[in-house]
Amino acid sequence: MRRPFIFFAFVLTGIGADLLSKWLVFRALAPRQVYRLIPGVLHIVRAENPGVAFSMLSGHALLISLISLAAMGVVLWLYYRHRRTASVDMLLALGLVLAGAAGNLYDRVRWGRVRDFIDFVPPLPMIGHWAVFNVADICITVGAVAFLIREIMKTHDQPNEQKQSA
Repeated sequence: MRRPFIFFAFVLTGIGADLLSKWLVFRALAPRQVYRLIPGVLHIVRAENPGVAFSMLSGHALLISLISLAAMGVVLWLYYRHRRTASVDMLLALGLVLAGAAGNLYDRVRWGRVRDFIDFVPPLPMIGHWAVFNVADICITVGAVAFLIREIMKTHDQPNEQKQSA
């Protein structure tokens, strides 16, 4: 992952998985058609989101695209700045975020909205029905959570490392 070729191959694989899954679902299902993968738990359904999470910022495609590009720029900067010293799991997290952001940005530019299809059906406590999402959203979420956990662990471990060297 420290070599840009390997990092970008990983990112392109994530983008490819996202776009291929969207293509397969949107080719196979008619609008509003539902495929009950695990009835009452996990359904596949064609959905389109003109905004970001939970349709926030709907109608502001240019703003969303600019924010996405800026976020991708930050991720690339982090990668190039820390690729020689960061842990592999941190680099994987950055790659996942970049792949997810790029997959959803492609949709916004090409279709004017993001294509979603994974519908987790059971209502969640205090939230209700979760939004329909896609592979790119999974990449962004897993990557961001892994990044945050790694940063917290790194911050938590630093005082212990300083104590041991004293």
